[in-house]
Amino acid sequence: MWFRSTDPPILGPLDRGWRAVALGAPGWAEVASRALKAIGSGAVMVPVRLAVAAVLLARRRYRMLGAWLLGWALADALTSVLKPAIGRLRPDGSEATAFPSGHAKSAAQVAVGLALLARPRRRGLAWAGALPWAGALAWVAAMALSRTVLNEHWLSDVVAGAALGAACALGAWAVVDAGREATPSPGPPGTGGGPPPRAPSPGPGPAPGRAP
Repeated sequence: MWFRSTDPPILGPLDRGWRAVALGAPGWAEVASRALKAIGSGAVMVPVRLAVAAVLLARRRYRMLGAWLLGWALADALTSVLKPAIGRLRPDGSEATAFPSGHAKSAAQVAVGLALLARPRRRGLAWAGALPWAGALAWVAAMALSRTVLNEHWLSDVVAGAALGAACALGAWAVVDAGREATPSPGPPGTGGGPPPRAPSPGPGPAPGRAP
């Protein structure tokens, strides 16, 4: 497969150009990148995901819990399939597969999922809803770029990983929301969401043979 090469014909020039920039990053960027590598590992991300799931379960936010777990499962499953199927080599020459980046995928799935959980429920708070998204964007960008600074991924690897993680988080919410809309919710009689209203029972009438 053409993409197994470290220099694919379509993305190669862009990846090589960015690699030259990333390898010239200052020393503090490498230190920060190593810290982000540790934070983005499964040893940290899995407990974080489980902690979020536990909070949602304790608060009985079952719909949110379902979306959170579905996004997590989709992102990890697709990455597990794509990495060996594509088998792209890493820029540092290690045997680990590169495409898509697992760190960027996890960062995006968690960040976008948390931003969706933090959406304000009341209208008129658009500015408050924008803050989690700004934080998510900054976090994903930092994690993605850190992988290129350490020469462990190509730029296209981290872009694909971030896109995959974000798409899985958003897609999971869309699936759960669609299921909720398809399920009729109970409502007051006559609104279409509950049982039909009962006919009024006849009241006591005059006794037989007695004039009203």
